[in-house]
Amino acid sequence: MNIGCTTYSSALIFVLLCSVLLLELNVITAQRLFRRSRKQLSRLDKSAVATIQTIHGDTYNCVHFYKQPAFDHPLLKNRKFDYQLNSSLHGFEARATDSSSFGGEHLDIWLNGKGCPIGTVPIRKTTKNDLLRANLAVAVTSNLNPGVHVAVLRSTGDKRYHGAGMYTSVYNHEVQANQYTSSRFKLQNGPDSIAVGWVVNPSLYQDSYTRLFIYTMTKDVHCYNTYCPGFVVTNHEIPLDVILSPVSRRGGPTYEQNFVISKKDHYTGDWILRYGIHNKVLGFWPRDIFTGLAGFANYAEWGGEVYSPPGSVIPRMGSGCRPYGDAKLDGYARTIMVVDENEQDDYNPADCKIYQSDRVHYWAIDKGDVGGTWRRLIEFGGNSLLYNPNLPYAC
Repeated sequence: MNIGCTTYSSALIFVLLCSVLLLELNVITAQRLFRRSRKQLSRLDKSAVATIQTIHGDTYNCVHFYKQPAFDHPLLKNRKFDYQLNSSLHGFEARATDSSSFGGEHLDIWLNGKGCPIGTVPIRKTTKNDLLRANLAVAVTSNLNPGVHVAVLRSTGDKRYHGAGMYTSVYNHEVQANQYTSSRFKLQNGPDSIAVGWVVNPSLYQDSYTRLFIYTMTKDVHCYNTYCPGFVVTNHEIPLDVILSPVSRRGGPTYEQNFVISKKDHYTGDWILRYGIHNKVLGFWPRDIFTGLAGFANYAEWGGEVYSPPGSVIPRMGSGCRPYGDAKLDGYARTIMVVDENEQDDYNPADCKIYQSDRVHYWAIDKGDVGGTWRRLIEFGGNSLLYNPNLPYAC
């Protein structure tokens, strides 16, 4: 009996000690996030030339080009670039795929009708709570996190890429506060990766809009958009986290956006981000901030990504359903391309295969080169429901 009591007491003490350690760890983590956020806030809280709002209520500071967060990176201080600030006089467009003309729709996002003054760039007005949320969002954005799932086409060969791109259908799904759903592509080499696409991420934005986003990871920093120094914004009208509207509805109409990342030239090695059917330049990642990507990318992937804490109801991906094989019903990435080391565009990249991290709920189909303007096409999607082959349209 005494042995049993002793064992029970030891177990209780062990549990209490673990609880205390976990509490201390959470406190330490919170303190680190707070200190990190305070430093970031002082960096982002630059003197604004002007403050403007979008029609959706987002507020942006118009910051002088060389006062933007990117130039707080220790490797970019006192650097000068020959890029001209890009003007996109017609805003950005969403492309409808259910019409023969593929006509674009002009979207006027600014209340002032013109964006930031030339010579400045829009940087989202940020609070301490925004930064805390951004840092927490970064903590879960990793393929090593068991809550992150992808259904993608990915490269498998030993290649050197100088760029990649895709058109992707744009959807909006209701997700919980601690989840996200997205369609994106990324380029990677070693510890470095850069990604672009659309995302619904209430934890990051405190809303359920579908937004453009970028994600930067190096051995030193990793973050969404401009929450850490590195990406240089050059477009004075289109912010990195702009709300994308209209969005697709399963069965039609379908709206899509185009994203391209490519190296400027062999000399600078900077990675340029282009967006929309007119390939508007939004900015660039200077090669200075990278190690692996300072030269080239050796890995690329395109498709859907979601996150949900283990044990919770998982979010929808793509159109919200398992792919059926019809682009009007499925989320997709089309005109998938890479830029090879000779600066040639390849619209049917070889040595690429489908990868699904959760084959029970999320699937992808490689349709290959379907010809026309669509070329290489994949369809992807899924949800929390188990697949019923007798009800392929069910969601």
